[in-house]
Amino acid sequence: MMNRRMFAPVAAGLFASAAALGTARAEEPPRIPGPIQSPRDLQDTAKMLFKAADANNDGQISQQEAVDAGNLIVGGVFFRADADGDGKVTKQEADQAREAMFNQQPLLRFIAQRAQQEAQAQGNQQDLNQVGQQIMANIDTNKDGALDAKELRQAVNTAVQGLFVAADRDGNGQLSPGELNAAVVEAGRAGLQAAFQNADTDKNGTISREEFNQALVNPAGVVFRIVDANNDGQLTREELQSGVRVVISELQKLELPEAEHTLPEHAARAIETAPANPAPGTVPAPAQPQ
Repeated sequence: MMNRRMFAPVAAGLFASAAALGTARAEEPPRIPGPIQSPRDLQDTAKMLFKAADANNDGQISQQEAVDAGNLIVGGVFFRADADGDGKVTKQEADQAREAMFNQQPLLRFIAQRAQQEAQAQGNQQDLNQVGQQIMANIDTNKDGALDAKELRQAVNTAVQGLFVAADRDGNGQLSPGELNAAVVEAGRAGLQAAFQNADTDKNGTISREEFNQALVNPAGVVFRIVDANNDGQLTREELQSGVRVVISELQKLELPEAEHTLPEHAARAIETAPANPAPGTVPAPAQPQ
Protein backbone atom coordinates (compact mmCIF):
# COMPACT_ATOMS: atom_id res chain seq x y z
CA MET A 1 0.00 0.00 0.00
CA MET A 2 1.27 3.44 -0.90
CA ASN A 3 2.66 5.41 1.92
CA ARG A 4 0.73 8.63 2.41
CA ARG A 5 3.85 10.61 3.11
CA MET A 6 5.21 9.85 -0.34
CA PHE A 7 2.21 11.57 -1.95
CA ALA A 8 2.32 14.80 0.03
CA PRO A 9 4.64 16.88 -2.23
CA VAL A 10 3.19 15.41 -5.41
CA ALA A 11 -0.40 16.07 -4.35
CA ALA A 12 0.41 19.60 -3.21
CA GLY A 13 2.08 20.45 -6.51
CA LEU A 14 -0.72 18.96 -8.59
CA PHE A 15 -3.52 20.71 -6.75
CA ALA A 16 -1.73 24.04 -6.78
CA SER A 17 -1.16 23.77 -10.52
CA ALA A 18 -4.72 22.66 -11.14
CA ALA A 19 -6.04 25.66 -9.27
CA ALA A 20 -3.81 27.98 -11.32
CA LEU A 21 -5.18 26.58 -14.58
CA GLY A 22 -8.75 26.65 -13.36
CA THR A 23 -9.24 22.92 -13.57
CA ALA A 24 -10.33 22.58 -9.93
CA ARG A 25 -13.54 24.42 -9.16
CA ALA A 26 -13.27 26.73 -6.17
CA GLU A 27 -16.58 25.65 -4.76
CA GLU A 28 -15.57 21.96 -4.84
CA PRO A 29 -11.88 21.64 -3.90
CA PRO A 30 -10.38 18.16 -4.30
CA ARG A 31 -10.85 16.11 -1.15
CA ILE A 32 -7.90 14.15 0.17
CA PRO A 33 -9.41 11.10 1.88
CA GLY A 34 -7.68 8.76 4.24
CA PRO A 35 -7.29 7.77 7.87
CA ILE A 36 -5.13 10.83 8.63
CA GLN A 37 -6.95 14.04 7.77
CA SER A 38 -5.93 16.43 10.54
CA PRO A 39 -3.17 17.06 13.09
CA ARG A 40 -5.43 15.40 15.67
CA ASP A 41 -5.43 12.23 13.54
CA LEU A 42 -1.63 12.29 13.51
CA GLN A 43 -1.63 12.61 17.28
CA ASP A 44 -4.04 9.70 17.61
CA THR A 45 -1.90 7.57 15.29
CA ALA A 46 1.21 8.40 17.31
CA LYS A 47 -0.58 7.44 20.52
CA MET A 48 -1.66 4.14 18.98
CA LEU A 49 1.90 3.33 17.92
CA PHE A 50 3.20 4.29 21.36
CA LYS A 51 0.69 2.00 23.05
CA ALA A 52 1.56 -0.83 20.68
CA ALA A 53 5.25 -0.55 21.59
CA ASP A 54 4.59 -0.09 25.31
CA ALA A 55 4.27 -3.82 26.04
CA ASN A 56 4.05 -3.53 29.84
CA ASN A 57 1.68 -0.56 29.62
CA ASP A 58 3.67 1.59 32.04
CA GLY A 59 3.42 4.74 29.93
CA GLN A 60 7.07 4.58 28.83
CA ILE A 61 9.06 2.71 26.22
CA SER A 62 12.17 0.86 27.29
CA GLN A 63 15.05 0.04 24.96
CA GLN A 64 13.93 -3.59 24.82
CA GLU A 65 10.37 -2.57 23.92
CA ALA A 66 11.71 -0.30 21.19
CA VAL A 67 13.96 -3.08 19.86
CA ASP A 68 11.06 -5.55 19.88
CA ALA A 69 8.85 -3.11 17.95
CA GLY A 70 11.63 -2.44 15.44
CA ASN A 71 12.30 -6.14 14.94
CA LEU A 72 8.60 -6.73 14.34
CA ILE A 73 8.47 -4.11 11.61
CA VAL A 74 11.77 -4.99 9.95
CA GLY A 75 11.12 -8.72 10.27
CA GLY A 76 7.91 -8.49 8.28
CA VAL A 77 9.73 -6.83 5.39
CA PHE A 78 12.64 -9.27 5.66
CA PHE A 79 10.52 -12.43 5.58
CA ARG A 80 8.59 -11.16 2.60
CA ALA A 81 11.78 -10.45 0.67
CA ASP A 82 13.52 -13.71 1.66
CA ALA A 83 11.99 -15.70 -1.18
CA ASP A 84 14.04 -18.91 -0.73
CA GLY A 85 13.76 -18.86 3.06
CA ASP A 86 17.49 -19.22 3.67
CA GLY A 87 17.56 -16.42 6.24
CA LYS A 88 19.29 -13.97 3.89
CA VAL A 89 18.09 -11.32 1.48
CA THR A 90 20.34 -11.00 -1.54
CA LYS A 91 20.36 -8.08 -3.93
CA GLN A 92 18.40 -10.21 -6.39
CA GLU A 93 15.74 -10.96 -3.77
CA ALA A 94 15.60 -7.29 -2.76
CA ASP A 95 15.15 -6.32 -6.42
CA GLN A 96 12.41 -8.94 -6.79
CA ALA A 97 10.62 -7.63 -3.68
CA ARG A 98 10.81 -4.10 -5.04
CA GLU A 99 9.49 -5.31 -8.40
CA ALA A 100 6.59 -7.07 -6.68
CA MET A 101 5.77 -3.86 -4.82
CA PHE A 102 5.90 -1.88 -8.06
CA ASN A 103 3.59 -4.41 -9.72
CA GLN A 104 1.09 -3.90 -6.92
CA GLN A 105 1.46 -0.12 -7.08
CA PRO A 106 2.16 0.94 -10.70
CA LEU A 107 2.01 4.61 -9.75
CA LEU A 108 4.86 4.08 -7.28
CA ARG A 109 6.98 2.64 -10.11
CA PHE A 110 6.16 5.63 -12.28
CA ILE A 111 7.07 8.09 -9.52
CA ALA A 112 10.33 6.27 -8.78
CA GLN A 113 11.33 6.23 -12.44
CA ARG A 114 10.57 9.90 -12.99
CA ALA A 115 12.31 10.88 -9.74
CA GLN A 116 15.39 8.97 -10.90
CA GLN A 117 15.27 10.76 -14.24
CA GLU A 118 15.12 14.11 -12.47
CA ALA A 119 17.99 13.17 -10.16
CA GLN A 120 20.08 12.28 -13.21
CA ALA A 121 19.12 15.52 -14.92
CA GLN A 122 20.14 17.52 -11.86
CA GLY A 123 23.36 15.55 -11.43
CA ASN A 124 22.36 14.13 -8.04
CA GLN A 125 22.18 10.45 -8.93
CA GLN A 126 25.78 9.73 -7.94
CA ASP A 127 25.25 11.28 -4.51
CA LEU A 128 22.10 9.21 -3.99
CA ASN A 129 23.93 6.05 -5.05
CA GLN A 130 26.71 6.76 -2.57
CA VAL A 131 24.20 7.22 0.25
CA GLY A 132 22.59 3.89 -0.58
CA GLN A 133 25.93 2.14 -0.76
CA GLN A 134 26.98 3.60 2.58
CA ILE A 135 23.79 2.42 4.26
CA MET A 136 24.27 -1.07 2.81
CA ALA A 137 27.90 -1.13 3.95
CA ASN A 138 26.90 -0.18 7.50
CA ILE A 139 24.29 -2.95 7.72
CA ASP A 140 26.12 -5.68 5.79
CA THR A 141 28.77 -6.18 8.45
CA ASN A 142 30.18 -9.44 6.98
CA LYS A 143 30.45 -7.85 3.51
CA ASP A 144 28.86 -10.81 1.69
CA GLY A 145 26.51 -8.63 -0.35
CA ALA A 146 23.41 -9.97 1.43
CA LEU A 147 21.47 -9.06 4.55
CA ASP A 148 20.78 -11.71 7.14
CA ALA A 149 18.56 -11.67 10.21
CA LYS A 150 21.50 -11.14 12.57
CA GLU A 151 22.67 -8.06 10.67
CA LEU A 152 19.18 -6.59 10.62
CA ARG A 153 18.73 -7.20 14.33
CA GLN A 154 22.03 -5.44 14.94
CA ALA A 155 20.91 -2.54 12.73
CA VAL A 156 17.70 -2.23 14.74
CA ASN A 157 19.67 -2.28 18.00
CA THR A 158 22.04 0.40 16.72
CA ALA A 159 19.14 2.57 15.58
CA VAL A 160 17.38 2.21 18.94
CA GLN A 161 20.57 3.05 20.83
CA GLY A 162 20.96 6.17 18.72
CA LEU A 163 17.35 7.11 19.41
CA PHE A 164 17.83 6.77 23.17
CA VAL A 165 21.08 8.77 23.12
CA ALA A 166 19.22 11.60 21.39
CA ALA A 167 15.85 11.42 23.15
CA ASP A 168 16.34 9.96 26.65
CA ARG A 169 17.01 13.28 28.34
CA ASP A 170 16.81 12.09 31.93
CA GLY A 171 18.95 9.02 31.19
CA ASN A 172 16.62 6.56 32.92
CA GLY A 173 16.56 4.11 30.00
CA GLN A 174 12.91 4.88 29.27
CA LEU A 175 11.28 7.14 26.68
CA SER A 176 8.25 9.07 27.85
CA PRO A 177 5.77 10.72 25.46
CA GLY A 178 7.28 14.10 26.35
CA GLU A 179 10.78 12.94 25.46
CA LEU A 180 9.56 11.50 22.15
CA ASN A 181 7.73 14.73 21.32
CA ALA A 182 10.89 16.70 22.07
CA ALA A 183 12.89 14.35 19.86
CA VAL A 184 10.45 14.94 16.99
CA VAL A 185 10.87 18.70 17.38
CA GLU A 186 14.66 18.35 17.37
CA ALA A 187 14.48 16.14 14.28
CA GLY A 188 12.44 18.83 12.57
CA ARG A 189 15.03 21.44 13.45
CA ALA A 190 17.80 19.20 12.17
CA GLY A 191 15.86 18.71 8.94
CA LEU A 192 15.52 22.47 8.50
CA GLN A 193 19.22 22.91 9.12
CA ALA A 194 20.04 20.21 6.57
CA ALA A 195 17.72 21.85 4.05
CA PHE A 196 19.43 25.19 4.64
CA GLN A 197 22.87 23.70 4.15
CA ASN A 198 21.75 21.90 1.01
CA ALA A 199 20.30 25.12 -0.44
CA ASP A 200 23.43 27.12 0.47
CA THR A 201 25.38 25.84 -2.50
CA ASP A 202 28.29 28.28 -2.16
CA LYS A 203 28.54 27.54 1.60
CA ASN A 204 28.79 31.19 2.64
CA GLY A 205 26.23 30.82 5.44
CA THR A 206 23.46 32.67 3.62
CA ILE A 207 20.93 31.76 0.93
CA SER A 208 20.77 34.08 -2.03
CA ARG A 209 17.67 34.64 -4.15
CA GLU A 210 19.13 32.38 -6.82
CA GLU A 211 19.86 29.60 -4.30
CA PHE A 212 16.37 29.97 -2.84
CA ASN A 213 14.77 29.74 -6.26
CA GLN A 214 16.85 26.67 -7.12
CA ALA A 215 15.84 24.97 -3.86
CA LEU A 216 12.22 25.36 -4.94
CA VAL A 217 12.80 24.43 -8.57
CA ASN A 218 14.47 21.07 -7.90
CA PRO A 219 11.48 19.44 -6.11
CA ALA A 220 9.11 21.10 -8.58
CA GLY A 221 11.05 19.46 -11.40
CA VAL A 222 10.35 16.03 -9.92
CA VAL A 223 6.61 16.77 -9.76
CA PHE A 224 6.70 18.08 -13.34
CA ARG A 225 8.35 14.93 -14.68
CA ILE A 226 5.83 12.75 -12.83
CA VAL A 227 2.84 14.58 -14.33
CA ASP A 228 4.35 14.97 -17.82
CA ALA A 229 3.03 11.61 -19.01
CA ASN A 230 4.47 11.74 -22.56
CA ASN A 231 7.75 13.29 -21.32
CA ASP A 232 7.67 16.05 -23.93
CA GLY A 233 8.60 18.84 -21.51
CA GLN A 234 5.12 20.35 -21.70
CA LEU A 235 2.15 20.03 -19.33
CA THR A 236 -1.25 19.91 -20.96
CA ARG A 237 -4.50 20.50 -19.12
CA GLU A 238 -5.35 16.83 -19.65
CA GLU A 239 -2.08 15.64 -18.12
CA LEU A 240 -2.61 17.83 -15.08
CA GLN A 241 -6.19 16.67 -14.61
CA SER A 242 -5.10 13.06 -15.04
CA GLY A 243 -2.36 13.52 -12.45
CA VAL A 244 -4.83 14.90 -9.92
CA ARG A 245 -7.24 12.02 -10.54
CA VAL A 246 -4.51 9.39 -10.17
CA VAL A 247 -3.22 10.84 -6.90
CA ILE A 248 -6.74 11.07 -5.45
CA SER A 249 -7.44 7.51 -6.55
CA GLU A 250 -4.31 6.23 -4.82
CA LEU A 251 -5.05 8.17 -1.65
CA GLN A 252 -8.59 6.77 -1.58
CA LYS A 253 -7.05 3.32 -1.22
CA LEU A 254 -5.70 4.47 2.14
CA GLU A 255 -9.17 5.30 3.46
CA LEU A 256 -10.26 2.93 6.18
CA PRO A 257 -13.81 1.61 5.72
CA GLU A 258 -16.23 2.18 8.54
CA ALA A 259 -16.77 -1.04 10.45
CA GLU A 260 -20.33 -2.24 10.75
CA HIS A 261 -22.07 -2.76 14.07
CA THR A 262 -19.38 -1.03 16.12
CA LEU A 263 -19.86 -0.46 19.83
CA PRO A 264 -20.34 3.34 19.43
CA GLU A 265 -22.93 2.64 16.74
CA HIS A 266 -24.89 0.32 19.05
CA ALA A 267 -24.65 2.81 21.89
CA ALA A 268 -25.93 5.65 19.72
CA ARG A 269 -28.81 3.51 18.43
CA ALA A 270 -29.74 2.48 21.97
CA ILE A 271 -29.88 6.12 23.04
CA GLU A 272 -31.94 7.11 20.02
CA THR A 273 -34.49 4.31 20.49
CA ALA A 274 -34.75 4.50 24.29
CA PRO A 275 -38.16 5.68 25.63
CA ALA A 276 -38.19 9.31 26.62
CA ASN A 277 -39.76 8.59 30.03
CA PRO A 278 -39.26 4.95 31.08
CA ALA A 279 -41.45 3.57 33.80
CA PRO A 280 -39.96 3.82 37.29
CA GLY A 281 -37.82 0.85 38.20
CA THR A 282 -37.40 -0.34 34.61
CA VAL A 283 -34.38 -0.33 32.36
CA PRO A 284 -34.83 0.20 28.61
CA ALA A 285 -33.91 -2.87 26.58
CA PRO A 286 -30.90 -2.32 24.33
CA ALA A 287 -31.52 -2.05 20.63
CA GLN A 288 -30.88 -5.25 18.72
CA PRO A 289 -28.18 -5.25 16.04
CA GLN A 290 -29.61 -5.09 12.54
